[in-house]
Amino acid sequence: MGVDSRAASGFRAVAEDYETGRPSYADASIDRIFTDLELSISSRVLDLAAGTGQLSRLFHSRVGSVVAVEPVHGMRERIKTTMPGITVLDGTAESIPLPDSDVDVVVVGEAFHWFETATATSEIARVLKPSGGLGLLWNTPIWTVDTTSWLQDLRRILSHHKESAGDYPAGVTWQKTLESTRLFETLQHTNATHEQSLGHDAFLAQVASWSWVANLPEAARRTALNDVAELVRPLGRIVIPYRTDLYVGRRQSSPMHDVRP
Repeated sequence: MGVDSRAASGFRAVAEDYETGRPSYADASIDRIFTDLELSISSRVLDLAAGTGQLSRLFHSRVGSVVAVEPVHGMRERIKTTMPGITVLDGTAESIPLPDSDVDVVVVGEAFHWFETATATSEIARVLKPSGGLGLLWNTPIWTVDTTSWLQDLRRILSHHKESAGDYPAGVTWQKTLESTRLFETLQHTNATHEQSLGHDAFLAQVASWSWVANLPEAARRTALNDVAELVRPLGRIVIPYRTDLYVGRRQSSPMHDVRP
């Protein structure tokens, strides 16, 4: 199974916007991965569906090696340019180009909901060492109209465009399928907060990097971004508070859960 066509077509066009506008992750969540999965300077980490390497960047200086697997060429090229010390491979979650038992931890940022869950879970378990673990992360903005007066106008500008874009994967519908594979121990869920401070251009890059915006017809996409630009032009720096949700757990070590036939 290949990458979702909507994700591929949208992200292919916006690698620079993605790199400029997307937030990092809460330090506490990254520290939790290190603690719970016992990472060290000798560990090998796979950043799966790596995008432009937001997670790779956070692990690169703290572990022995990082390999980034990403199906979109433009995203891979950004990682190679900004982090030449990282191994970058073309691949998908459903067909990971690594041998069995190759990495200590797999991390996935903002992407697991795009995967074909059962197949991807099997592949992740295959490339993990027997004691290896998995960390899944998502950022959710937690601003409100009470704290951000112009947020309601932003939602209004984008709402009719989002309706025309159709349904996109969201939420945690993947979790029951992952658990039903019995390849991982029950994932532990924690969250932590952090903030992102953006200038106007970086905020517009973030909006442009959203997959459903990137996939709009060009005229509609340009109209939406122009309207957002008009809205934020009078503002100072834009501060967005986030909640990073982390799901972390180890691969089952019992032989009955071996992923190989």
